[in-house]
Amino acid sequence: MTTMENPTIDVSGTTFAAARELVADGTSDEIDANDNGHESRDRPTAPFTTAVVAKGKSYLAYLFLGVCSSVLYLPPAADNTSILFENLRGGKEGEDEATHTFEVVPMALELCYHKPLRAVDFQWATTTFIGKNRVTNDSNGNATADEDEFKKRLQVQIKKFNELYRDVKVGDRYLLQYIPYGGISLFLNGECLGTVGQIGGRHESNDVTDNDDNDGEQALELRSIYEQQQLAKTIYSIWFGEYAFSESMKNELLTPLHPPVEVPPEMTNTQGSGEAVEGQDDGEKHEE
Repeated sequence: MTTMENPTIDVSGTTFAAARELVADGTSDEIDANDNGHESRDRPTAPFTTAVVAKGKSYLAYLFLGVCSSVLYLPPAADNTSILFENLRGGKEGEDEATHTFEVVPMALELCYHKPLRAVDFQWATTTFIGKNRVTNDSNGNATADEDEFKKRLQVQIKKFNELYRDVKVGDRYLLQYIPYGGISLFLNGECLGTVGQIGGRHESNDVTDNDDNDGEQALELRSIYEQQQLAKTIYSIWFGEYAFSESMKNELLTPLHPPVEVPPEMTNTQGSGEAVEGQDDGEKHEE
C-alpha cells in the first residue's frame, strides 16, 4: 500500500490522502476443486495494483470526545455501497459453479485514532460484531457445497486476522485493505501486519514438523474467490454490517463525497483498471 502524491481531504482536522494505490502480490495460490486442498496453482491477481479514491468520510465521537476519523476508499467508478458486497453471488450445492459470476472490487478503510486503544479492544469488537452479523451466506441465501467445512475455514481466517491487532496510541492509523485474489491486509502506520484469506495459501513455516498437522491447516485455507469475498464481507461487516460498530459512522462512510474526489493524472498510469472485473467462481483449472 502506497499513498499517491495528490490533494488531501480533511476529516474534522485530520488529514487523509484523497487517493492511494493498493498493491498486492502478483500471484495467488488458488486450489483446484479436485485436489483435496493439497496442490495449488498460481493465478494473477485481478488487478494486483490499483488506485482508489476517497468515497466517504466520518468522524466518530463518544461523550463529546473523539474516537476516530475514517475514510472509505474505492475505485473511481465504484459506488459506496460496493463495501456492502451486495453483488456477491455463489452457487448452491449441486449446481454448476462455472455458470456463476462474481464482481471483484478493491477497497480500503483507513482509521485514525484520537484515543489510545488496546489490541484486546479491537479483538473484542471484531468477535462481537462479526458474531452479531453472522455473515456466512450471500444475500440470496446461497452457500458453498459444504457449509460446515466452509464455516470452519472462515473461522480459521477470522482468528488469524484477530491476532494481527496491536495497541494503538493517539494519532496511529489502521488501514484495512482488500484486493481480490490478493487477500485482506491490515496495516498499522503504513506497516503491513499481515494478510489473511489467500486462496489456497501455502504454509512455509520452518517450525512445522508434523506433516499431518500441516495438511490439516492447508485443508482449512480458502478454496475460491467466492469464499475470499465472503471473508472480506465478514470482516468489513464490523463497520458496515446490519449491526455495525457505529451506525452513524457507517451512514457517513456510505454517503458519497460532494464534490467527488477528482482522479489524479498519475492514476491513469496505475496497472489495473480499478473497475469491477467479472470472472468464474469455479475452482477449475485455467489454462495459461
